[in-house]
Amino acid sequence: MYEIDTNISGTSKLTNVIIEHPNVLNVLEYFNIPLGLGDKTIAEVAKEHNIAPNTLEVVIKVYCRTIPAKILNKKEVHDLLMFLQTSHNNFKLVKIPELKSLIEAFSKEIPTEYGKMLVAFFDEYIQEIDEHFMYEDKKVFPYIANILHDKVTKNFKIREFERNHTDIGHKLLDLKNILIKYIPPSIVSEYRKQILHKLVNLERDLMYHTQLEDNILVPFVKNMESNIKNNK
Repeated sequence: MYEIDTNISGTSKLTNVIIEHPNVLNVLEYFNIPLGLGDKTIAEVAKEHNIAPNTLEVVIKVYCRTIPAKILNKKEVHDLLMFLQTSHNNFKLVKIPELKSLIEAFSKEIPTEYGKMLVAFFDEYIQEIDEHFMYEDKKVFPYIANILHDKVTKNFKIREFERNHTDIGHKLLDLKNILIKYIPPSIVSEYRKQILHKLVNLERDLMYHTQLEDNILVPFVKNMESNIKNNK
């Protein structure tokens, strides 16, 4: 029997947190933490995998929809960046291709006009999400890595990212509406349910991803920029 921990902290047993909040399994995946956790706490697991304990705790709290602490130092930001980059790769190489495969299979079971619409819509979304991640991977994250070494580039500031940052999960709502509202009920297929489950999980995952960037990462970087400017 596990104990429900309603006040998540570094001393919480990670196994109990996962049982209560299955979304945290994604956190483990993006931090490359294997299962077989025993009774280890969040802090113990973090130290075992050379992750700043506060970073792991902050990310878990976001995924559990509780109020997270702040990122406090450069090591914690470095680890958060690694987490975000790994999640990008997982979205692009695992979760998105899985969904595309299911949508293509489903499109062959339904009338051509619906099938073409679904495939075209998702292909457009893939292009949008690829551009979004490329901007972060090539522009934003390298800039933040430089900030961690007290280097600020003149032609970019984190407010540019903050101003242009869009919610890439929101467009999935349109795809869910197509599947739920518009494809006729006479079309019975397991693919529809599988796609919807994966869409819901992806949408939630992208929401947490965006919250980590907007609410945790950006404020720290803005503070770093200010400190570097004042120390010159």
